[in-house]
Amino acid sequence: PNSSSGNRLIAASSNPGNASLVGFIRATVHSNDNMTVGIGAICSEDANPCVIVAADRMVTVGTSGGVEYEDTSTKIEPFVDNDDLSAMLVGSGNSTMIDSVVKRAREYVAAEQGPNDTTGAMQYAVAAYKSIVQETVSNMVLSPIGFELADLKDEDVEVPTEVQRAAVKQGGEIRQRFSDNVQLMLATVDRNEACLYMIAGNDYSDFTDMGYAVIGSGTRSARLTFIRRNYDSSCDSQESLFTVMDAKSQAEERQGVGQQVDIVKIKRNETKQYTDDEIENLRENLAKINQQEMEAREKVIEDWHRSN
Repeated sequence: PNSSSGNRLIAASSNPGNASLVGFIRATVHSNDNMTVGIGAICSEDANPCVIVAADRMVTVGTSGGVEYEDTSTKIEPFVDNDDLSAMLVGSGNSTMIDSVVKRAREYVAAEQGPNDTTGAMQYAVAAYKSIVQETVSNMVLSPIGFELADLKDEDVEVPTEVQRAAVKQGGEIRQRFSDNVQLMLATVDRNEACLYMIAGNDYSDFTDMGYAVIGSGTRSARLTFIRRNYDSSCDSQESLFTVMDAKSQAEERQGVGQQVDIVKIKRNETKQYTDDEIENLRENLAKINQQEMEAREKVIEDWHRSN
């Protein structure tokens, strides 16, 4: 390796006459602007911790305004399932990158025969996310010019200054695009508690105390449903199920959120996938609840009007 390698990298990113490496990064990492919705809500069932998770099946090909279609595959991915812990992942953003992170996380679990608690599951998922980001930086920025990411830390390898600078700059762009376009929601239940995390940008946010978490373009509408209903983790699984279904229905008003939905109830060492018939029945009963609430509101307003 010599400085000419660095010159090739600089030229690739700055010469408008060539196919820009930065443009290649953007085309590869950037995809569908998180056009989806994933919802998780902590609850209890028979005094045991539980999480209800839902996700649509809409896939958007290309950036905003791209082709949309309802896929046949679920976005709720099994992650850990043993005697001590059950965990699932829901992704929002670039489906190829999400699949890579989920696969890597499963490989870590298989290799280590763990984890056995919610914190461990979060750490495995974060480690997998970081690993795919680093691998992408290495493959897209360094490998084409004969270097690897490890070379930057190896004192025996002479890496030209311009290569280091370009790697830092373009690596930062890739990391930012991952943060913007690859988000994961992790729902976990162990012997003691249920937890919800969002993983993005090589870090995580803990939504356990809030009691619910939402990712994707339908986030705002879905979150307002939880706020309006004063939702918290003390709710039982039935109340949680209806609230999650309501939040999903409200999110459908947003671009990129499909009407088809998968719903899973997660308990320690036990998961339940709701059938299409059960989901349709849930929708019908939710419509009845909403109708009765609207009629009750109209009656209160009418009574108030008469008394004033």
